[in-house]
Amino acid sequence: MIDDLFCPECKRLKRKCICKKNSIRSRNLRLLKSVKYKEFLKPIFDCDDEVILYKIFEPFNAYPTESLNLPKPLSNTLAKKGITKFYPFQANAIRELNKGKNVVITAPTGFGKTEAFVIPMLLKVAHGGKAIIFYPTKALARDQELKIKDYASALNLKAIRYDGDSTIDKRRAVLDGEADIILTNPDMVDYHLRNNPVFRSIVKDVVFVAVDELHTYTGLLGSNMHYLIKRLFRFADFQIACTSATLSNAKEFAEELFEKEFVHIHGEHRKGTLNFIMRYCSNIYASAKEIVKALHNKKILIFGNSYKSVETLNWILNKEGIRSAVHKSGLPKEVRENVERKFRNGILNVVVATPTLELGIDVGDVDVVLSELIPYSQFLQRVGRAGRQGQESVGVLLLREDDSISTYYKNKPEEYFKNEMNGFVEKRNEEVMKYQIVSMCLEKPLKDGEVDPNFVEVLIREGLISKAGNNFIATKRGINFLKNFNMRGIGERVKMFCNGKFIGERALPIAVKELFPNSIVIHNGKRYKCIDLNIKNLKAELLEDNGNFITEPLYVSIPRIVSVELENNSIVNAYYCSLEITISVYGYIARNLYSNEKDVRYLDEKISYTFQTKGFLFSCPFPENETDYAGSFHALEHVLIESSNALTGGGSREIGGVSTPEGDIFVYDGNVGGSGLSKLLFKKLDKAFEIAYEILKNCKCKRIDGCPSCTYSYQCGNNNKPLSRVGALEVVELILGNERKRTKWEKYAEIAEFKYYS
Repeated sequence: MIDDLFCPECKRLKRKCICKKNSIRSRNLRLLKSVKYKEFLKPIFDCDDEVILYKIFEPFNAYPTESLNLPKPLSNTLAKKGITKFYPFQANAIRELNKGKNVVITAPTGFGKTEAFVIPMLLKVAHGGKAIIFYPTKALARDQELKIKDYASALNLKAIRYDGDSTIDKRRAVLDGEADIILTNPDMVDYHLRNNPVFRSIVKDVVFVAVDELHTYTGLLGSNMHYLIKRLFRFADFQIACTSATLSNAKEFAEELFEKEFVHIHGEHRKGTLNFIMRYCSNIYASAKEIVKALHNKKILIFGNSYKSVETLNWILNKEGIRSAVHKSGLPKEVRENVERKFRNGILNVVVATPTLELGIDVGDVDVVLSELIPYSQFLQRVGRAGRQGQESVGVLLLREDDSISTYYKNKPEEYFKNEMNGFVEKRNEEVMKYQIVSMCLEKPLKDGEVDPNFVEVLIREGLISKAGNNFIATKRGINFLKNFNMRGIGERVKMFCNGKFIGERALPIAVKELFPNSIVIHNGKRYKCIDLNIKNLKAELLEDNGNFITEPLYVSIPRIVSVELENNSIVNAYYCSLEITISVYGYIARNLYSNEKDVRYLDEKISYTFQTKGFLFSCPFPENETDYAGSFHALEHVLIESSNALTGGGSREIGGVSTPEGDIFVYDGNVGGSGLSKLLFKKLDKAFEIAYEILKNCKCKRIDGCPSCTYSYQCGNNNKPLSRVGALEVVELILGNERKRTKWEKYAEIAEFKYYS
């Protein structure tokens, strides 16, 4: 019995033994040598974390091969930029667009998707009309402006950037009709289409619309983009071209978003050698810090998937004496541009970014890209920031040890390369529909049959629109309603103040889980403690904080079904619904960043918020050999949502869930009105259950309740209690064995008297 306390190898107490760590280091270095030893990669492998996979991807289809017969002035301009031949996908896209087809183009970053749509766009506009190019951000439009201006001027056309940063002269030129090509963003077009009659007269001449970075138009922005294009079609008939480096369902998504038929053109290319490393991290922040320290002479770009992870990692790096900066949306333009400039010029060697830097913004030569877990195609876009000139690049995918889908890829690493990024959109987001349909009525009287007549009646009852003959127009109340509209965020936002100074804001409902009293918030490189949250006044008071703890909310979500929209009987009896969710935060966990120390604390008074969204409900059969029904269904809800990362493009952090001891499980979109993310999972439930089965069955913990690698969830509102891995596994086995339970959704038309686990 005493011998069990000691390691048989080094004879030390097992809790002090480092044999396992040494063994992992040795295995990692053997893995590096077995493929092709590269000295500069040694620091990434010489670590306590396990390197799961190392692959070298060699260049292929690196050079353009096709010639095109283009007008000489345009050919000469292209030649000055080194473009004398085209990749096959470029040539095919140009041919299809020249035929008048709508085309969606997918190809890796840095291979000329812009030229593939700009050339036919210019040729069409040269015969009359105007074109609009939509970029998801002002920064990307600014980055592409000079190049497109050069191409346009070759055919005596004028391209002008029209956004919130444009000068008065540029804006006036667009409204005077001088611009043949308008480089802009959805927010700008939405605002001026609704509020500016002169702009409405300009868009009547549009014959071509391009949507760059199509994958950014998922979720809420996608719902708004769907209606914005519909609004533009009320004034003009035009051709559409879209581009993306990451979407696996590009044709399906483009057709869903724009309700037009598309031709899909795809290119597979790589300019330089890519060293792909999958590393399984016991602490993702510590691992990223170690890699940055070890590669201090390299230029490193780190991608996080959320504001919280980006801000936390940047704070840790700076505390360790590593000079790094954050790049994310929500920062002032001059701050972001300063980070881009310093990183591009080598003044700054480490940047921690949200997906804002995935896009085509020029940040110069990058040596190494680190990334949290995302779909493989999206990872390739991130690592495409390195090796832009064909030089060798390094991409490190950081898996979390205490994450179920990371553990799934640890056990089945080759499955990662099948992980697709799918576009998704909820066109029936009723909050979006309100704003967009009232906007239509304001821009041009709405005719019967243009939109859902049932929803028109809703808007009339709410006093937002009124009938005028056979048409509908916006009322004064409707016009006032539109003043608070934002294409990227619907619903209320809580403003954050520190010592009376406004420092930022958070959208509801997420603000309830981030800004409860005593919560820790990291914002723009600083730590704050929230001392008061006033939901009614949409205001939070914060103070600067220097502690080592972070906080995680304890909460419960209570659902009510407003209406049922779809039914899916593929593997369970599931219903996709409009929902009303009430979130109540009643406490929190304070967790030390550098240790396993944690403490559960409770609020004096719970904080609640109710919102409308979309989601689905299904019922599970009861396990026969496990009596902890609540733990079984709660664990299954966790695993199902976490496994969705492999099916929804890493969207689990934007999905909420609720389970009951009666076997009912809700999965819902975590934003107001719905994003389409839960709908995507709803359509792929059969595959989701297969992945959940693999996670539950193969987890090495073998514990009854499970562990962070299988049943635990970072988002759990109940401190991961109760949970039963054994019961959840049996439930999944029954479901995969075709045992069904009818889902009685009707009982949730009112708030049901159940115990809910979030």
